[in-house]
Amino acid sequence: MVAVGEALRSARKEKGYSFEYLEEATKIRAKYLEALENEEFDILPGPVYAKAFLRTYAKYLEINTEEIMEEYGQITQDNQPPVEEKKQADPEPVISGNKMWRYVAAGLAIVSLLAFNTFYNNSGQTKDNKPDLPKTAQDNLNSSAEKTPSQINVPTKPRTPQEMDGVRVVLKVTEKQSWMQVEADGNTVFSGLVGAGEMKDFKAQEKIFLHVGNAGVVEVNVNGKNLGRLGENGKVVRIPFNAGEDPKLTQG
Repeated sequence: MVAVGEALRSARKEKGYSFEYLEEATKIRAKYLEALENEEFDILPGPVYAKAFLRTYAKYLEINTEEIMEEYGQITQDNQPPVEEKKQADPEPVISGNKMWRYVAAGLAIVSLLAFNTFYNNSGQTKDNKPDLPKTAQDNLNSSAEKTPSQINVPTKPRTPQEMDGVRVVLKVTEKQSWMQVEADGNTVFSGLVGAGEMKDFKAQEKIFLHVGNAGVVEVNVNGKNLGRLGENGKVVRIPFNAGEDPKLTQG
């Protein structure tokens, strides 16, 4: 059986995703994504949220969701504390006569007061105490609540690159170094050398234009879509990426 944390971590590193990038793409906080990879499920808001986050994360990384969820269920079941046997309460002494009615009346009064106090406090606090749930995970929870377990479907994929707002370009230098200049909506936002293993993340509302040297050592991801290397080793490329368009490696 695949280990939950190791499977998530391997898939993320293979795709070259950072936690910051995945937080934006999945709408799940980076600290929760890191907790899933470390199998620190107690950091998450609760079991229901943990399942929703795990499904969304595994689906986005394109790994076997059912195996991940099955292994998660096994882990959480093994970690549950043993159920303690309830001790049989000692028989209460029998109270008779007027004393019994006095106790009953006093008990009812206390119960009524506690019920009123609880209702009054919860009516104004219930909404505020509920932790915020990212939109992607909330969709999974709503879908699960409306269907029986046999009817629950695998959550839908995140929005395609054409459906995302604006344009986002992530560049990764795999070896050596590369000089690059990046323009976002007509403004130069970066110009300089980037070393091996470094990543650069750029966003724009309408257009990002790349001017990159030594294109063979630079991999590009546009709106979550991996396009591979920008070109051949030692080559200089100039290429635009526009919002709302299917990203392709066509030099401009």
